[in-house]
Amino acid sequence: MNAMEVLDIVLAAMLVVLIGVGIYATFLLVRTLGEARTFMTEMRERLTPLLKKADVTIDAVNAELLRLDGIVTQVEEVSGTVSSTTRVATEIIRSPMNKVAEVGSKLIGALRTRRR
Repeated sequence: MNAMEVLDIVLAAMLVVLIGVGIYATFLLVRTLGEARTFMTEMRERLTPLLKKADVTIDAVNAELLRLDGIVTQVEEVSGTVSSTTRVATEIIRSPMNKVAEVGSKLIGALRTRRR
């Protein structure tokens, strides 16, 4: 055996090892892709009902927010009405009180002038 024959045998052995490594890498890649496909299928099966439930929940929350908005609007309207009523009641009460105070001050002024 000369050096060329030994080199051919070594290169052939290395080629067989490289082919074996390639086949093993391809096998691992195929297995990983199969597991990824299975994982994606399971995730799709699990997430679809969850997303539907989330959609229903969000719709319910939106409905409650709309109801709450209506309540807040009514409270604002009642608050405005109470404010207006309070203003009118204050004016109604204040006007006679001012008249009574005015008459009283005139009476006191008249009494003072009589005493002198």
